[in-house]
Amino acid sequence: MEKEDQILDMLHEIKGTLNEHSTTLNEHTSILQAHSQKFAEHDQKFAENKQILDALRHGQESLQAEMSELRLQNAKGFGELKEQIGEIELSVELLQEETLGNKKDIRRMQKTLVMG
Repeated sequence: MEKEDQILDMLHEIKGTLNEHSTTLNEHTSILQAHSQKFAEHDQKFAENKQILDALRHGQESLQAEMSELRLQNAKGFGELKEQIGEIELSVELLQEETLGNKKDIRRMQKTLVMG
């Protein structure tokens, strides 16, 4: 009988160990379920953040395109202004020459009138 008692004691120890392991496994299962839920929440957040970043990137690309267009328009406008300034400078130069010629003509006429 002694052997049977030893075997029964060993089986009770094994059963106790199995119960402890079952408890530990149940705890780990609940921890893993909590982690799975957190991972699902993080996946959702990542998806939301991806959408936000995609929208920002698209907006930034649109703004960059607008900036490029504005730069092009400014460069074109600046080129036109330079051309107009060049024409104005030429007109002013011609007016100065014409004014100088008119002054010379007026002096000649004054001299002619004074002499005559």
